[in-house]
Amino acid sequence: MTMVQMNVRIDAKLKNEVEEVLKGKGVSVSDVIRSLWLYIADRKEVPALETTAEEQAREEEKQRKLKLIREGAGYVHKELVKAGLISEDTDLMEGLTYKQFRDKMYDEQLDAYYNMKRAD
Repeated sequence: MTMVQMNVRIDAKLKNEVEEVLKGKGVSVSDVIRSLWLYIADRKEVPALETTAEEQAREEEKQRKLKLIREGAGYVHKELVKAGLISEDTDLMEGLTYKQFRDKMYDEQLDAYYNMKRAD
């Protein structure tokens, strides 16, 4: 097999940092590059790297959505407390699981429906 030499331009700080990691693992830069090229040749695709801009954007969007969920999770409770309708320690779920709470809500709606005064 004929071998070729490749020259790559890379930030010196990054190069040194990676070489230290690889040295600690007992792997050479050439080993890593050869492995990468073999991977691409075998699979005909570039491996998903954690540092790609697309993945970073996806992670940032995920974190943004999680933040909104955390902030919004107690919104109804906070507003009811602020309005003076309930106390701070009121448990709106009454210690029920979501399914139990949902079933109770449906039962109450059904009771209200059956007890409606109908206009004749």
